[in-house]
Amino acid sequence: MTHLDTGKVQVYTGDGKGKTTAAMGLAFRATGYGLNVLMLQFVKKLHCSEHDAAARFGLPIIQATRATPADCARQIMEMARIALSDGGSAEDEQASPVDVLILDEVGEAMRRGFITREDIERLIALKPQTTELVLTGRGLTPLADLADLVTEMRPVKHYFDEGLLARKGIEY
Repeated sequence: MTHLDTGKVQVYTGDGKGKTTAAMGLAFRATGYGLNVLMLQFVKKLHCSEHDAAARFGLPIIQATRATPADCARQIMEMARIALSDGGSAEDEQASPVDVLILDEVGEAMRRGFITREDIERLIALKPQTTELVLTGRGLTPLADLADLVTEMRPVKHYFDEGLLARKGIEY
């Protein structure tokens, strides 16, 4: 089993398209090298084709199961703490250590007030030196000082502005 020598904190943010897609690309690459990857999704409770594709690659994507958005955010944060502090999967305590942990749409959970900067700081403090932590979502630029890499997606031109809605297989 391959493991990282050095884990960093990455942020994909901005108002442009591609934050989750960038994280998925990283996840597929890491999985291809034999790294143990776990993606936890805030806010999203919709089954998308990316979940089916990820399953084919052995990439777990976990969404919350609680009744309210606030409870879902707390559930995902607890899963993240378990994955980082115990060095294992949030679902399977016998799993190998998490090499890459992706918190997808954590920006939206923060915007809604379910997650705070302090919550993220505590997660980073738990992160083993060999675990990569990836945060996605709008509004994460204020976390830039906590990250080693920050990529901001900025819309220059988008067909949505011309009335083309989200397309199956492309946007979802």
